[in-house]
Amino acid sequence: MKHLIDRREELKALDEWYNKGRVALIFGRRRVGKTRLVLEFIKNKRAVYLLAADSTLEYNLAKFSEELSERFSVPGLRFRDFEELFRFIEGRSDVDIVVIDEFGYLVKAGALPQFQRIVDIILDTKKLVLTGSTISAIESKLLGYRSPLYGRLDLVKKIQPLRFHHLFEWFPGATFDGAIAVYGATGGVPRYLEFFSKCTGDEVEKVMLNPDILPFRDAKLIIEEELPEPHRYFQILEAIAGGRTRLSEISHVTGIEPHKLPYYLGVLRDLGYVYYEKPLLEGKRGTYRVKEPYFAFWLRFIYPFYEEIESGLKTHAETYFRKNFNTYLGQVFEQVAGELVLQKIKHTRAGRWWKGDTEIDLIAIDEETAKAYFIEFKYSSDVDPETELDKLKKKTTLFGWKKDTRKEEYILVAKSFKRQSSQATTIDQQKLHKIALETLNNEREKY
Repeated sequence: MKHLIDRREELKALDEWYNKGRVALIFGRRRVGKTRLVLEFIKNKRAVYLLAADSTLEYNLAKFSEELSERFSVPGLRFRDFEELFRFIEGRSDVDIVVIDEFGYLVKAGALPQFQRIVDIILDTKKLVLTGSTISAIESKLLGYRSPLYGRLDLVKKIQPLRFHHLFEWFPGATFDGAIAVYGATGGVPRYLEFFSKCTGDEVEKVMLNPDILPFRDAKLIIEEELPEPHRYFQILEAIAGGRTRLSEISHVTGIEPHKLPYYLGVLRDLGYVYYEKPLLEGKRGTYRVKEPYFAFWLRFIYPFYEEIESGLKTHAETYFRKNFNTYLGQVFEQVAGELVLQKIKHTRAGRWWKGDTEIDLIAIDEETAKAYFIEFKYSSDVDPETELDKLKKKTTLFGWKKDTRKEEYILVAKSFKRQSSQATTIDQQKLHKIALETLNNEREKY
């Protein structure tokens, strides 16, 4: 098993909770590494680990009874309810922590009222860690004001996929190009990264378009589990992933009436599948974008060809992938490079900006010093910085913030440049790679 990548901050939070809390909730999308994190945390601790099944309370009670019977060498344990199970554990001096993995299944089966009483009355000397993957159930049933466990969770931690720079910890020696390609396909989800033996663009097609392994079908399984009317949500997500980002465009492609779309888009935003982006400092209407790279990749390169690939007819999918993957990576490069560049400049606000047909990839402003950074990205080699700078300067005149008094700095980011510029900061792929490695080292030192 690969050693645990990142998760330093999460482990620190769990260690601090262990010293002063009783109940912790660890949740996040499937395959993100919650179980691995919790198992790492309870290593060398006196803990009981129970994995819930997507079944009835009776089934899970029988399952847990058998596991505890074997674990403690007490033949014939048969608990009637979870309260009785926790009274048994509370009475054992050789247990400090109870972990219930995939607690969302027990929530779905109706166990929450019992767990309110367990936390309030029974749980005394033991600590309880709950994990969940069904985001809709966790956020509505466990974190809401009306939840039976409201106010009883001492730690609530949402686990995110690995960030781009963590790929250089997962794949030591990886190139920046390879990391961009693999991150663009997997979104840094640990379970998907396990299918890659090396971090190269060549491996993406082989892994992601393989119908026999998890990444090919996982997005479909996740969305169908989370959402009612999955077909309608798939239509909306596919439209957004394909570049139809405005409400009118989504309505036109999907056939869903404009006044009905906000409900569906609101659900997708709440669950973290899409986000709504407005131009920086502008109050005008914005655009919708798919939030996670894995879903963006899947919706663009797998979903339209799903049945064909599943039937062994991959020719159309492979042709489309080879023709369009590099263009798609341009969007990933903009996102990743933007996050890395922003680490190096002092700013108070940042974001994309557009007005009519004019768009600037990224603007960062520092309100304290009245300074604006105008940043453009080109996923190309041998870029002429002076040509790009001239284009950028013309666009910046339309950005109204402190137009007559601000200080301005121009930053151009590309794979490589023909030459340096005397009027703009140029950041090539080699410098971005260095920033990513520095970020990784700084995290290691911090934790």
